[in-house]
Amino acid sequence: MKISTKGRYGLRILLDLATHQNKGPVNLGDISKRQGISEKYLWQVINLAKSAGLINSARGPKGGYSVARPNDQISVLEIISALEGPIILVDCLDKSENCERNATCVTREVWAKIEASMKKTMAGITLQDLVENQEAKASGQSFNYTI
Repeated sequence: MKISTKGRYGLRILLDLATHQNKGPVNLGDISKRQGISEKYLWQVINLAKSAGLINSARGPKGGYSVARPNDQISVLEIISALEGPIILVDCLDKSENCERNATCVTREVWAKIEASMKKTMAGITLQDLVENQEAKASGQSFNYTI
């Protein structure tokens, strides 16, 4: 499985919003400058995140975007799944009926364990964890994700 730019940039966008929304909705142009992502591409990713209920938008002169829920209630798994689709390592885990070896395949069990581990890790890291890690890095401290 490979996370596309949509997933990688989406995680950065939500982290940017979580970090900068304390003064109100964040302008798309400001995110673009800070993250080095074109506004056109940002808009596409933000719309996906907005449709998934991860981001709110506000119109008007002081409008912009903000994270829809508290940072500690949004996991990396939720963000990546919303932007990339379901996390499925191999097809036989999603559509086991399509595999004639399903009942006896030992390697399927390996893929299932790896997939479950990936999901558990991503579910165990919240947007708040990322904000705290970013703040720690900015102050020269180190941060350790504990799962």
